Amino acid sequence: MNTERSSKPSAPAALGGDFEALLRVLDPDVKLTVDTPDGMVITLGATEVAAGARMFSGEVARHCPVLVNGVPGHMSWRPDGTPLSVIVFTVIQRRITAIYIVVDPPKLASIHLPDPA
Repeated sequence: MNTERSSKPSAPAALGGDFEALLRVLDPDVKLTVDTPDGMVITLGATEVAAGARMFSGEVARHCPVLVNGVPGHMSWRPDGTPLSVIVFTVIQRRITAIYIVVDPPKLASIHLPDPA
């Protein structure tokens, strides 16, 4: 997986804490896949995905939009500067239909990541 900084914002609703705005851009049948140290965790449905975003947003110290293999995404870091996550979005007809998040530290370490500038 390759990441590079992007000037296009991709997740301002979730990162800014506006979860009603997030619900408006999520497809009702959105699929969230999170790649964790314990395996894949899948969440289905806009309400469930938005609720998970609310819990996750508190850990983010720094973030920036990135392109992941040419697809819009987001990179986040913990307060100590270690990578927290890489998020990739699938958007169809202006709705987020799928979200893929890598939070597994060994997998994050294997990805070419931008510095948390």
